Amino acid sequence: MKLSRPYFYSFIFAACLAVHISFAVSLEEADAKFPLKISPNGKHITDSHGSPFLMVADVAWQMLRKLSYTEAVQYMDIRKSQSFNTFLVQLLPALPNQKNYNKVAPFLDNDLSKPNKPYFDYFEKIIIAAKERNLVVGIVVSRKSWNEVFDAQQKEIWKSYGAYVGKRFAKYSNIIWIVSEEEYQSAFQFKAISDGIRSESDGQILASLNTCSPTNMNDDSTNRSDLKFIIPDSTVTPSEYAALANWQKNSAEAALRPFLIANSEFPKEITDQSVLIRNQAYQSILSSAAGFCHMSTIKNFNTTWKANITKDGAEYIHELVKILKGIPWEYMQPDSPELLVDSLDKAEIGIVTLSNKRMAMLYLPDSRPVKLNLSHLNGTDFGAVWYSPRTGRRWSGGEFKSSNEALVQPPDSQPGWDWILLIGTKQ
Repeated sequence: MKLSRPYFYSFIFAACLAVHISFAVSLEEADAKFPLKISPNGKHITDSHGSPFLMVADVAWQMLRKLSYTEAVQYMDIRKSQSFNTFLVQLLPALPNQKNYNKVAPFLDNDLSKPNKPYFDYFEKIIIAAKERNLVVGIVVSRKSWNEVFDAQQKEIWKSYGAYVGKRFAKYSNIIWIVSEEEYQSAFQFKAISDGIRSESDGQILASLNTCSPTNMNDDSTNRSDLKFIIPDSTVTPSEYAALANWQKNSAEAALRPFLIANSEFPKEITDQSVLIRNQAYQSILSSAAGFCHMSTIKNFNTTWKANITKDGAEYIHELVKILKGIPWEYMQPDSPELLVDSLDKAEIGIVTLSNKRMAMLYLPDSRPVKLNLSHLNGTDFGAVWYSPRTGRRWSGGEFKSSNEALVQPPDSQPGWDWILLIGTKQ
């Protein structure tokens, strides 16, 4: 039987009372108040009023080069309807000899000290359109393909470039700055560009962009950013992605810096990538990320982007946002697998819990009965809710007494279907 909304929220609310918090039961996200900030505990993002902001970002790398203004607005409207609230765009073209959609280069003679005003005017129109839609624009100001141009110029020029763009867009509260680092940008260039931006911008978040593979996971940068975007640079298996998420969770806890992890690239022979994208989105959230970054197949805006934008895995983002907006996600944290009884479940099922151990959320990558050790949670009487990441439907999962082996069963055992399980005390 499909669960009624009042029962669902009364169950969740009961679990939350013990930590003295409240949250909206509406499934529609209220417009965030910009500029965004980092929460006092350094674990997530907030709006200017301190309300938690779940960043749901899409990658739109080549928007400036490939899309007309009308097409850019069309893209924003579609992503907004899919519950995205952020998109990331490369400020510079893919190559130094390329121009934007209007055939305008960003610099005169590729001299970073000579920015070409019409180029940045076009981007300003897009930022304004995004703000009208309450969308955040993540501006990636440097990229690997431009390293030769940057390397040929001096530190003062790198800083002046950062200062120019920082001042140029300082008045727009719906932006965050993103500077590449590690192999994409030397530490000296990262610092110079970042210092330039910070000297002129109006307190917007400055993030770093890192690529890493499961065999090269490090966080030894000497530079400090407010937020970190992780872009896997290779196809990864579910277990490798889980390891990446766990590594970043531990790194973030040490650095007190929020992070987002994008889904990885997938082998081209996998035509339907929606299940893999959902799996990595929830794996990211369950690693205590401040949101999710969708590495879209349309990111370079090839000729098929309009046909593919509604079937690139993003069609399930709305359901992701809906369930997370219905629980106090910002108070939940990754937990040990002790709630699970079977060793296979411990290896494959992600868990987050409230700090008071009165509620847990589990992500099951496929349909299976699960044994729970409810003595790991606080309480004697529990209620369970099943949620389908594919359809958005909810079902009652039954009521349970605290025990070492409570068996819970998804409402449908269709092979390959993934599930969210919420379980919490009813007191």
